Amino acid sequence: MNQYIFEPVKPVVETKFGKLRGVTYGDVNIFMGVKYAKAKRFHMPKEQESWEGIRNAYTYGPVAPLMLPDNPPSYYRGLHMSQKHGEDCQNLNIWAPKTLNGEKKPVFVWIHGGGYFGGNALEEYSFDGFNMAHNSDVVFVSINHRLNILAHLNLADYGDEFKNSVNVGIADLVAAMKWIHENISAFGGDPENVTICGHSGGGGKVQCLYQIEEAAPYFQRGMVLSGSMTNDMTDTQESSRTAAKEILDVLGITKENIEKIYEVSYEELVGAYKKVAKKLSDSGVMVKWSPVKDDYFMGFPLDVGFMPWSSNKPLLFGSTIGEFLIGQVPGDKKAAMSDDEKNAFIKERYGDKADELIALFRKAYPDHDSFDLSCMDTMVRVPTMDTALLHSKNGLNNTYIYIASYNPPEDEYVPMWHGGDVCYILQTEDKVFVLNEAVYGQKLAQAFSAMTINYVKTGDPNNKYLPEWKNVTEDQRYTMIFDRQFRCEKDHDTELMSVLDKIAPKFVLDFSKMFRD
Repeated sequence: MNQYIFEPVKPVVETKFGKLRGVTYGDVNIFMGVKYAKAKRFHMPKEQESWEGIRNAYTYGPVAPLMLPDNPPSYYRGLHMSQKHGEDCQNLNIWAPKTLNGEKKPVFVWIHGGGYFGGNALEEYSFDGFNMAHNSDVVFVSINHRLNILAHLNLADYGDEFKNSVNVGIADLVAAMKWIHENISAFGGDPENVTICGHSGGGGKVQCLYQIEEAAPYFQRGMVLSGSMTNDMTDTQESSRTAAKEILDVLGITKENIEKIYEVSYEELVGAYKKVAKKLSDSGVMVKWSPVKDDYFMGFPLDVGFMPWSSNKPLLFGSTIGEFLIGQVPGDKKAAMSDDEKNAFIKERYGDKADELIALFRKAYPDHDSFDLSCMDTMVRVPTMDTALLHSKNGLNNTYIYIASYNPPEDEYVPMWHGGDVCYILQTEDKVFVLNEAVYGQKLAQAFSAMTINYVKTGDPNNKYLPEWKNVTEDQRYTMIFDRQFRCEKDHDTELMSVLDKIAPKFVLDFSKMFRD
């Protein structure tokens, strides 16, 4: 008999603000589109008002509108979902195991990627929280919040009410974490055992929460998945103020008539940016629509260090061997290439460093075809290790790092791409078909899910499927390598990264190219 059965009697819980009605599927109660805050455009979020009666929470809420149409990159190899868009997007979703006798479950909070400008909590089918709740007795929460121009337009020069408009998207996450802290026990969650986890931009957002003092009481540990990148992926006070002025000049808005900012449509805001994008880029201002250091957000760890209020909290970092697959050769071409042709390709790509790099790559990844060097990531792996080393200075032995170097059977076994590890962590590999390989896919699924659940419950990712996972220290750069075989090694790719990072092509985020007329 199928254990995943919809129950017609719907669960009702009482939150701080009123009662919510969800749905029950199998042994999991699901609450969708739950409002955690409200916000005036470009203002900090505020608590919602209480309500009478029971609100239904069995349809997903709106997600932040996007400046560009959805265009899922091929390297996800997953299935993306369409959602209703709207500025009133401060909502979250909860998958909670049925509880007995008032026991409290660990809480896993998922923060989506897409930089700080795109994505949403259910961008992919594999972001569903049912399996983790069902299999591992964990309360799973995913968050939607403001993005892009609505989240990071710096209007600080236009009045005190806008002094933190450049960071309201991150402030939404803080409001969500506060809501979770105050209400999750009603769903069976333990507010004193909360792990925040994000991929790509979501991993950056996890780091942001570590740097905001108000957020510190609301979580106990974090996971940053391919989310540590250098500061050339973020904006500054100067660049963000310059961009805002150019946009508002197009709209005819000044400090004296700033109230008009509430009247223009989202499409008009984006249109104004489109008109000045090339001008900004040509002057050296490449807008990233990211959080910016101010009195609220202290800045990213690689720039300013970890803040004292969260520096002692455990952190687990991850990245993939391929990430953005820069320089990838199509699978059919790779399959047809001889060893000599592959070596010639590498030498053409890396010039007089090719032989040295091939030797270092074979040493670091002895089970890989040396041609995989052409896809080798440095732009995430290097700052990931740097950020982990910075965090390890707390001396608490609670910093861990992994790299997913598995080659799935796609495009003649392409190296693991940006986000390929996420479905294993969320226990949704069945929704990303190529990663649900019968032998190695299942092996990775067991190890990754056990890693996540042990870390969520105890702060230690060690589990029976892996060799001993040693933490990172300033003197011991240990990395757990997730491949067809698992190994934990010290400095396995330090030499490789040192050489490759200087010459490897980098992914450059320049919105102006996407918006030029």
